[in-house]
Amino acid sequence: MKETNPIETLREKVQRLIDDNRSLRLELGKVVAERDKIARQKRKAEEKILELEKRIRVLDTANALSGPRSDTRAARQRVNKLLREIDRCIALMNR
Repeated sequence: MKETNPIETLREKVQRLIDDNRSLRLELGKVVAERDKIARQKRKAEEKILELEKRIRVLDTANALSGPRSDTRAARQRVNKLLREIDRCIALMNR
């Protein structure tokens, strides 16, 4: 039978721990890089959503203004909403 040396056994365990630590650090680096990539994609998507929402508002206003007489009510409501928003901004600037 092979005699087990406690020091050698301990050395092997420490080496395994060091190897595991290295592999986990590499995996962590990959996961962090993937997280950063996904965060960038999310920011781009949010910016695109905001841009598209702004376009929709502009198109709705333009459509309401250029549509038939029955749509003038919607256009007036939109213009009034915009004027109220401008008034709020002016009030905030005057504080």
